[in-house]
Amino acid sequence: FHAIMERAEDLLRQLLNIPDTHEVHFFNGGATLQFSAIPLNLLGGVNEGKTANYLMSGHWSEKARNEARLFGDVTEVAADPAGLYFDIPDAKTWQMDRDAAYFHYTSADTRQGLEIRDFDFSAVPEGMPVACDASANLGSFALDVSKFGVLYAASHKNFSTAGICYSIIRKDLITEATQLRRMPTMCNWVTFQNAPNKIYNVPVLVSVWLGALNCEWMLERGGVPYFEDLAIRRSNLLYEYIDGSNGFYRTFVTNADRRSRMQVVFTIGSGSGKDHELVEKFLAEANDELGWLDIRSHPLGLPSDAIRVTMYNHQTLDTVKVVRELMHDFHKRHA
Repeated sequence: FHAIMERAEDLLRQLLNIPDTHEVHFFNGGATLQFSAIPLNLLGGVNEGKTANYLMSGHWSEKARNEARLFGDVTEVAADPAGLYFDIPDAKTWQMDRDAAYFHYTSADTRQGLEIRDFDFSAVPEGMPVACDASANLGSFALDVSKFGVLYAASHKNFSTAGICYSIIRKDLITEATQLRRMPTMCNWVTFQNAPNKIYNVPVLVSVWLGALNCEWMLERGGVPYFEDLAIRRSNLLYEYIDGSNGFYRTFVTNADRRSRMQVVFTIGSGSGKDHELVEKFLAEANDELGWLDIRSHPLGLPSDAIRVTMYNHQTLDTVKVVRELMHDFHKRHA
């Protein structure tokens, strides 16, 4: 399986234009294990006693913060008291610990449909590593990998089956100098880096292999530029219909620059009272009658659940057109 691992890394490097300054690992445990691995590898040694900055942007940033708190102190940046995160304050207003060991953010939150594609690196003190959970949108827009200390993504959303985490780590951060004294082996970046061919234990090989095939498929179609254009056109099919529905449908995230291209999350009218009943009717038709998966999302400050349409890199325009047709038909029947 060494050849499969090497091919998978080579193809991912081509797709994302990963520089030689960064290592690529396919860690077991998905992105959730890296929620622990990042503070374990960066909050010890010469960084002992330092905090970690976490930009709060929704459910998954909260998950990452909660894990980091197990190993050190966290400074929450731009926290929303209501916990809804329908927008992100301007970076110039961010209050953070300017001596922290690192700055972490989540580039797309799947619950409310918020995405950060234009992270303002100038807001972070010079020399402070930036760690980014890009599970929901890696490969869907161009980014400069060289600006990140850690760029990681669960495999199962945009690349492969569940089981591994695509982890791109700047070489100078893979060091015992910043590790906590007590380090679980499966979180130890140094252990994996120093293992033969970076393989410490048996990897989830099927996930690595399938991810390599997917990267090859993406490159054949034009790489990231192709899939960014597809993501824009695909999500706009729904956003344009929602915005033109005279308020029948409405999104929670209204800032166009922050609307996710991976998840279009919306409700019907107020989402309360009779509109709550309409939301339930829509979800019943889509989920129970048509068998659409994961269309029902969590409540977002309303009595009703939210409606969520997920469209990762592999999703086709034709599929999203079917979603829009149901929305149009439902609108006609209930307006």
